[in-house]
Amino acid sequence: MTVVTINPFAKRKQKLKKTEIDAAINKIRSEYDKYIVTFHKPAQLKQEFEWRYKNAQIEHMDMERFLKEEIEAVMAIFDHQKQKEKKLLGERERERIKALKKRQPDFADKVLEKLKSKIITYPPLSFHKDASYEIVHLYGAIREFEHQHWPPLDNFISENKSWALRGEKKDFNNELWRFIPSGEKKIPLVLERYHLMLDSTDVTLKDISREAQECLKRAAFLLNDVLWSCNGIIKKGIDGTHIEKDLKYVQNIVEDFRIKDLKNR
Repeated sequence: MTVVTINPFAKRKQKLKKTEIDAAINKIRSEYDKYIVTFHKPAQLKQEFEWRYKNAQIEHMDMERFLKEEIEAVMAIFDHQKQKEKKLLGERERERIKALKKRQPDFADKVLEKLKSKIITYPPLSFHKDASYEIVHLYGAIREFEHQHWPPLDNFISENKSWALRGEKKDFNNELWRFIPSGEKKIPLVLERYHLMLDSTDVTLKDISREAQECLKRAAFLLNDVLWSCNGIIKKGIDGTHIEKDLKYVQNIVEDFRIKDLKNR
């Protein structure tokens, strides 16, 4: 939460100017208004501040100290309520999932277990303790693909570019590096936003889930584009028997993670 630019903790040789006091008071009022509207709280909270402010003037209190304490107070209650709302949202989501499982326990459990049994065979890319296991294993699979299966596919595409249509002449190397761990934290570039959201206390579970789906979709586009390009060249009569194993690995990924229909075309 942004507050006024005065520093209540700094030692001052002179009292606050009237303009500084007015700016601080207006900011505190604004924060109370936002708190009341956002969390549906009683307007009396702001009125109580006005009473304290009036009393501080009457009693000739140290205005700098008064403002410092009021700013800290409104920040504290705002942050506390945000944390409370986030916890409540998480509890509601867990209850929703629990209720859903009660309605269809056998079907849901079977689908999840079947999906997990396929996904778990791919190596994990552990980058955050709260990351979705689908993302962890999907990007682990992409890392293995880049190390073991991409070189022969890269050569195949490069050697047969003259056979490729304009849409098939894609710079996969320039795109693939964004999906591979890099930097000091060894996090793929396309996962950096997701990683930051998992660490944030101001992001809802819904937004985190939405970003996870975007990460899954980006990976799907890349893998399906690779399949489309290679199969397109093979359909033109170019022998692709030497890359069958590598193509099969990519095909298995898009099928096991159920992303074969997520295509960027």
